[in-house]
Amino acid sequence: MTSVLPKNKYRRGFSLVEVLIGMVIMSVALFSYFLINQASSSQSMDAYYEFLGQTLGNETIEFCQGMGHAWALKYMEKPDLFPLDEWHGVLDQSIFSKTSYFRECDSFERMVNMSKVTGGGDGILITVGIRVKTGNKVRAWMSRSQLEFATIVMEKPAQ
Repeated sequence: MTSVLPKNKYRRGFSLVEVLIGMVIMSVALFSYFLINQASSSQSMDAYYEFLGQTLGNETIEFCQGMGHAWALKYMEKPDLFPLDEWHGVLDQSIFSKTSYFRECDSFERMVNMSKVTGGGDGILITVGIRVKTGNKVRAWMSRSQLEFATIVMEKPAQ
């Protein structure tokens, strides 16, 4: 039988089998890289949007604490800055100027509740719920559906 290949023992190049094995190894490596990259991206976006939600919730809590007990009592009777006991868009009823918020803040809704607490002094329990608006792309990134925050604003004791 005559061989088509020269009998030179220093042949150059790769055989078809070697090329196919190399392609399989390379495709497995690339597939693994893309899976790890996608998981990393998903986790970083979840952390970003959760941080943004926590910032919006803490903003409301700190604002109410800063205004004090007397303001909270009056606000419970006549809310004007943001509604109580109902979901509303963060930028629809923003506490500060709309230009002080990130654009992604419009993806969130907020609900603020205030209720009187007695026993050991008069106080007002303030709870804030933050959630992603329905039909928003942020919902695909966040692992938690809702964030809850609470504080009690106590009446200043008489001296």
